[in-house]
Amino acid sequence: MRKLFTALMAVLLIFSINMTASAKTATGDLTPKEALSIAKKARTHYWSTMIGHNLNNKNTTCKVETFIYKGTDYRYFCTEFNTKKKLVSYLNEVFTLNAIEKGVKKYRFIEYKGKLAQPNADGGSLLDWEKAKGKLIYSKKDVRLYEFSVPLGETGERSKEKVTFVKVKNQWLINAIDAVK
Repeated sequence: MRKLFTALMAVLLIFSINMTASAKTATGDLTPKEALSIAKKARTHYWSTMIGHNLNNKNTTCKVETFIYKGTDYRYFCTEFNTKKKLVSYLNEVFTLNAIEKGVKKYRFIEYKGKLAQPNADGGSLLDWEKAKGKLIYSKKDVRLYEFSVPLGETGERSKEKVTFVKVKNQWLINAIDAVK
């Protein structure tokens, strides 16, 4: 009986160690490398939103439709983002719901004639996130603040960008939609 108990405890201990290791890999501390990876993905999500369709979807065909609403020129999002539900689902892969809600208000996205639209504007960024380097500058239970040094185009200068990450349901998300533009 004692041997059976010892064997059972050994199996449970091994199982527990394996589960802990798996959990750390999936939901552990946010390393600079992981933070940068999330930031790069968030940048793609941000710019996809700003142009109205997913930059990673090479098969997107979208005819830009514009209209005037209350004196402002708007354009509809492409079908993949043409409802708030679709856009929120996409953005929530990397951003908190709070960040998304604030971003929708800040960038004046509206629903018009049943479709999501945004003010018609051009934009861009010289920040080269592919060559960014990050360091942790603040850590609390489920919050991390990283400062990224990001090259500014071909100028040789670097921009300091602070990005707050929040752990939501065991996933690190960014807490501002335009933190990585």
